[in-house]
Amino acid sequence: MLILLRHGQSSSNLNNLFTGWYDAKLTQKGKDQAYAAGLRLKAAGYTIDAIHTSLLSRAIQTSNVVLEAMDQLYLPLHKSWRLNGRHYGALEGMNKDLAREKFGKDQVHAWRRSYDVRPPRTKDSQLSDRYPFLDSSSLPQSESLKDTQVRLLPYLEDQVIPQLKQGKNVLIVSHGNLLRALTMVIEDLAPQQASQIEIANALPIVYHFDQDLHLQSKEILS
Repeated sequence: MLILLRHGQSSSNLNNLFTGWYDAKLTQKGKDQAYAAGLRLKAAGYTIDAIHTSLLSRAIQTSNVVLEAMDQLYLPLHKSWRLNGRHYGALEGMNKDLAREKFGKDQVHAWRRSYDVRPPRTKDSQLSDRYPFLDSSSLPQSESLKDTQVRLLPYLEDQVIPQLKQGKNVLIVSHGNLLRALTMVIEDLAPQQASQIEIANALPIVYHFDQDLHLQSKEILS
């Protein structure tokens, strides 16, 4: 079983900002949403064997709150930059309404919802201080959804799929666009379907597979 969970409401969600790799934290509402997500999973009879998340505070906070609600705080968190949100380039930290005024509604929509269109690159090099273990060539300056998917796949293949093959219940707590990219892989969706995928804050999405990892069912715990 694989469970996908987008983090709870962050300060950037509240202020309508492009976030990506910017390290926004949860609001109180976001913490409450995360706790409710954990209670939903527990009420449905699910337990977690392995949990994976990004290196960003809002996802890490959500993971810990969910585990607390499920009485599973003893589980180690597996954290990776490959599960970070999509890098929005020069749009990071910008208000979405202001971006529409500056660049036009259609252009911003293409950047946000298309599969292979990148926003303008950032010139900010601050990420190198936060991710010293990464070669500078691996640090994104802007990503399309396709780029995000390419970044994700090695982690999925090396860490997550082996656990699923062992029959473990795996929880991935991550970010909207990263989970959109992952949804495309799980559900075998075409690039033109990318714009139709919606991932709500802190609503668990539960996938069940057979022993050969063929998808059997999908359930949203709302």
